[in-house]
Amino acid sequence: MKHVFLLLICFTTQSILAQHSAAYEKITKAFQQHFNAQNIDAVFELYTSEMQETMTKEGVSRFVKGCHDQFGNLKKLTFIETTEGINSYTTEFDKTSLVMELQLSADGKISTIQFQEP
Repeated sequence: MKHVFLLLICFTTQSILAQHSAAYEKITKAFQQHFNAQNIDAVFELYTSEMQETMTKEGVSRFVKGCHDQFGNLKKLTFIETTEGINSYTTEFDKTSLVMELQLSADGKISTIQFQEP
């Protein structure tokens, strides 16, 4: 009975992680596409309503345009790890590489995003 229970837990966990990974993959691809195209409205729509209120569309515009001017196009994202609910990625831009920290809300919207030196 214990083995069946453990097997059930493994399958359930695997399913949850696959859904979690799919949501992050969808958002990172969309963010990369919209960032490179400088589509501020589309980037803004990826954020939770709380982030939208905090950053405002003008703030998102400054963030995206500033990062794009300084770093260039976002060429590649490579998953590093998940720590305390935040996914970390190595991000390769035209001019540099940074670490991006990303957290999604339950409905798959960006609730935290930041770039920093590795």
